[in-house]
Amino acid sequence: MGRTSLHTGREALVVPVPHRPSRTGVHDERATRPATVTASRQWVTPQSRRDAVELLRESLRGGRSVLVVGEAGVGKTALAARALEGLTVEGRAPVVVALTGAAARAGLPLSGLEPLLGDELLAIGSFARTVRALGESLAELAGDAPLVLRLDDAHLLDDASAQALGWVVRQNAVRLVATTRPAGAAGSPWLELWKDDVVERIDVEPFTVAEMEQWLAGELGGTPTSDTVRRVWAETRGNVFHARELVRAERASGALRAYEDVWVWTGRATPGSRLMEIVENDVARLSPEAQRALEVVALLCPAPLSLLLDVAPRSAVDELAHTGVATLRPQASATGGSEVVVDLAHALYAEAVRARVPGGRRREVLDLVSGSTHSSSGASLVRSVLLAMDSGLQVGRERMEAAVAEAFTQQQSDVVVRLADLALTTAPVGSEYWARLTCWRAEAWWSQSEFVRAAQDASSVVDTLRSSTVIDADRALRLVDAVQVLAATLHVSGAGIDEALAVVEDTSAWLASVDAPGTWRDELRATRLTRLGWAGHGAEHRAESLAVLTATRVPATAVRLVAPTALALADAGRFADARALCARHLPLARAHAERYRWGVGEIVFVDVLTRLWSGDLAVLADEGLRSVGQEPVPLDWVAEQAARGVAGILVGAWSQAAVDLRAANARLRVNDRGGMAAYTTAAEALAVAATGSANAARLLLDAIRAMPLRAAAALEPEVRLLSLDALAWLRDPAVAAEAAELARWAHERGAARVELEALHRLVRAGTSTADVRARVLELAHAVEGERAVALVGHVAALAAGDADLARIAERELNRCGLWLPPVEPPVALTPREREIAALAAGGMTSRAIAARLTLSVRTVDSHLARVFAKSGVHSREGLAAVLR
Repeated sequence: MGRTSLHTGREALVVPVPHRPSRTGVHDERATRPATVTASRQWVTPQSRRDAVELLRESLRGGRSVLVVGEAGVGKTALAARALEGLTVEGRAPVVVALTGAAARAGLPLSGLEPLLGDELLAIGSFARTVRALGESLAELAGDAPLVLRLDDAHLLDDASAQALGWVVRQNAVRLVATTRPAGAAGSPWLELWKDDVVERIDVEPFTVAEMEQWLAGELGGTPTSDTVRRVWAETRGNVFHARELVRAERASGALRAYEDVWVWTGRATPGSRLMEIVENDVARLSPEAQRALEVVALLCPAPLSLLLDVAPRSAVDELAHTGVATLRPQASATGGSEVVVDLAHALYAEAVRARVPGGRRREVLDLVSGSTHSSSGASLVRSVLLAMDSGLQVGRERMEAAVAEAFTQQQSDVVVRLADLALTTAPVGSEYWARLTCWRAEAWWSQSEFVRAAQDASSVVDTLRSSTVIDADRALRLVDAVQVLAATLHVSGAGIDEALAVVEDTSAWLASVDAPGTWRDELRATRLTRLGWAGHGAEHRAESLAVLTATRVPATAVRLVAPTALALADAGRFADARALCARHLPLARAHAERYRWGVGEIVFVDVLTRLWSGDLAVLADEGLRSVGQEPVPLDWVAEQAARGVAGILVGAWSQAAVDLRAANARLRVNDRGGMAAYTTAAEALAVAATGSANAARLLLDAIRAMPLRAAAALEPEVRLLSLDALAWLRDPAVAAEAAELARWAHERGAARVELEALHRLVRAGTSTADVRARVLELAHAVEGERAVALVGHVAALAAGDADLARIAERELNRCGLWLPPVEPPVALTPREREIAALAAGGMTSRAIAARLTLSVRTVDSHLARVFAKSGVHSREGLAAVLR
C-alpha cells in the first residue's frame, strides 16, 4: 500500500492509497501483490447465524465497529439488519444511518458519501475538510443519541469515500457496520482497520448442507427430500440469496412441488430473471477484458489460472477477484499436485453468465479448451463436454466417458441422456462404442424410472448385437451390459423375475451357440444370481453366490451381487460373514465402477444395515459413514434419507424418523427405481405408530399390502418385522398371531435373525410356551451380535415374571436399537412427551435427549415436567412403569 501526506496547515494526515486493478488493462504488479497480515489477529467465523448476530450486537454495545465479510448473497445484509433490530446502546436506541457503496459514481470522488455531505460535496477541496465535514454531518444526525452507520457493499465504495470513512472510524466518531466481499476486505482501508484492532471482522459462510435443509424447511413450510436439499445446495453452493431465487423460480414452474407436506424437486435449475439482472449489473461494472475473462471462467467453471492467462491479461483476472465476481483458490490437479483455479460463486450464477455468451464466442473458447493440455474434472468436465458437443465440436472418447461417469455421480441422468444422444449421431450402429453409449442411455433412463425407454434402449443393443455375424470379446461384454440393464428394468417394472431371468438365460445360450470369447459366462451367472437375490431367493442360492464372490477370478459385475448376498447372510444371523463380504468387495466396487456405478453405495448401506441389525449402533457416529457422501461415486440419496429415518427408529427419535421416512416415501412415489417403497413405508408406519398417530399408521400398513416388492423382495423379512412392531405400538390384538406367523415364515426360509425377533415379540405378547423358549435358546447360538443376546435375556426375564430383570433387559434392548411399546394402556401423553419420556426412562440425560431430538434442554425439561405431572411419578426411574 502506498501512502500520501495531505497537509492542512496545522496537521499532516497520512492516508493509505489503495492500488486497484487498472480499467485500462495495464497490469500493475502492486495491485496483484497479496496482502500480508503482519498481526496475529484472527477473524471470527461464528458457528451459526444466531451467533453472528449476537456477536455483532455485542461489539456495537462495546463501542466497536464491525466488518461483515462474505461472498455475494450469503446473507451479510440480512444479518446486519437483524442485528440492528431492537438494538440498544448505552440504554438507548441508536440512530441508524444507511449508505451503500453501490451508489458511488465512477470518476466522482466522494460520491459514495453524497447522502452525508450533500451540497458540500463539490466544495470540499482536501482530505482534512472532508473528514471534518463528515464528522459534523454525523454529529448532527446523531444528536445526543448513539450513532450507527450501516454501509452495504463497502467494496464498491470509491477510494476517497472509503478513506474518509476509515478515518472517522479510527477517531471513534461513529460505530460502523460495513458489509463487504472478501476481496474488498483485503484492500485499504478495511484491512488496516482490522489489523490495527479498530474493527471486528465477522465472516459469514454460505450454508452447509444441514443449514440448507433447515432453511428450505422454513422457506417451503414443509420437509424437503434429501436429494432436493443436496441439489439446491449444489446449484447454489449454500448461497442463500440465490437459493431463494432458485426456489421461487422452480416453484413457479411446477418443478418444485409438495406431495402433502414433502417438497420434491424434479426439474433442472435455470437462472431466473432476477439473477439475470444481477449478472447484468455485475458485468456492467467490468472492463471489456474482465468481461471476456468472465466468459471463459463461466464456460469452464472453474478455469485453471494458467489456462485463463493464455486468453486474458492478469489485470482482468485481478479485476474479477477484486469485484468479488470470481474467486481464486487452490485445487488438486490431475497429476497429483495442485493448481490455482478461478471459479464463480456457484453453478447457477455460472449458468446465468453463460446465457449471455454468443454462440460464436462460446465455440471459440471451447475450441481453445479442447486443444489445451489442462485437464478438467467434476462438474467442470461435464459442463465443458456438453457445451462443446452442443456447439458441434468433436470430443474424444476418453473425455466423453469421463464426463458420463461424472454426470452419473452428480445424479444428472438427464445430462447423460443428452450426452449419449449427441454422441450417437456419429457412432456407427452396431459398433462397440454405439452399444456402450446406448447402454449408458438405458441406465440413465432406468435411474429416472423411465422403464419403458430403458427397456427399449437395452433391447435395441441386445437385438442389434445378436444379429451381428461376428461377435468379439468387447461386443460380448457390451451385450452382457445391455442384458443386465434390461433384466433389472424388467424386474422392477412389473414384468417379474421370470421374464428377467429368461433374458439372461436366452442370451447365455446364444453366446454359447456362437462360441463367443470373453468372460461372459461368469458375468451372466453373477447377473442371474443378483436378480434371484433381490427377488428374495438369496437364502436358496447363498452357497452359489458365495462361490462366485470368493472365486479366484471374480467377474467385475459381481459387485452387484454383494448387497443381496450380504442381506441373506444377515437374515441368517451371520453378521460377521456379511460384514467381511462387504469389506472385501468394497475396493472392487470402487475399482470397477464403470461396470456397475451403484456398487459402492449399495455395499456401504447394506454394511450399515448389517451392523445396526446386530445391535452395533456405534456405526451411527462413524466418521467413515458420514464421508460416504463425499465419495466420487453415484449414491441413492433416497436410500440415504431412508437410512436416516431408520437410524431415528433405532435411537427412539420417532418424530424425526417419521419426518425423514415420509420425505423418502414422497420421493419414491415420483421415482422408485429399486422397488424400495414397501420397506420405507413399513418403517414410516412404525415411526408414526410410535408417535401415537394410529389412523395414519394403519393407512400406511394397508398401503404396504398393495405394494409389490419386486426387486426389493430381499427386504421382505424386514418389511414384515417392521409391520409387526407397528401393530404392537398400535396395541392390535392380532400381534401374537402375526408374530407366530412371521416366526414360522422366517424359519422356513432360514432367516434366523427374523425368527428370533418374531419369537421375542410373541413372548412379549403373552405366549411363552416351553417350545418357544427352547427355540429361542437354539437361535441364540445361530444369531450373532449384542442385540440377539439382549433379546434372549429379555425373553428369559419375561418368562420368569421378574419385572425388575425385565426392565434391565429392556434397557439393554434400547442400547441395541429396539424400543418396545408399552404393554398396558399408557398415560395420555402427547407424541413428543411419550418420545422424551421413553428416552429418559432408557437412562438418557436431558442434554443427551436435547441433542438427539434437536431441541433445547429447557424444552426437554418442560416436557418431562408435564409427564411427571400427568403420571404422578417423581423420578425418571418411575417412567418405565408409566410407559408400560
